[in-house]
Amino acid sequence: MEATIVSRLAFTVVGLHYRGKNEENEIAQMWATSGSRLGEIEHVAEPGVAFGVIDHMDAEAGAFEYVAGLAVERAGDVPEGMVSWEIPAQTYAVFTCTLPTIRETMHRIYEEWLPASGYERPEGPEFELYGPAFDPRDPGSEMEVWIPVRRL
Repeated sequence: MEATIVSRLAFTVVGLHYRGKNEENEIAQMWATSGSRLGEIEHVAEPGVAFGVIDHMDAEAGAFEYVAGLAVERAGDVPEGMVSWEIPAQTYAVFTCTLPTIRETMHRIYEEWLPASGYERPEGPEFELYGPAFDPRDPGSEMEVWIPVRRL
């Protein structure tokens, strides 16, 4: 498993919000219905790129918060039923995977790559990046997982 280490400036994501354990595949359902809603977001900073941001993880309860949305130049008027999240400037380990392999990839990042990497996971959100070429109907379509890291 290989990672690319990348520094990224702070940015803002506006989108649909979920809190829970994703036991009923709620996040996939949210993405499936988000298409028309994401068109309501103004001031899009990266056209064709979507983000799935994960934060506020409660390991004991197994719950977390997730925002499916778009990066914006400024939050402006956040559409009803959506939230605005600030993502701080960070250094990230970036991994490429597909939707069918995302759970395995996340497991390998935390159980294999991170312990052997010389990095640690600081506080802050991690995110999935779905680029312009990503097609959720194609199981081989690639996406990226961005995990915040800092040198030990």
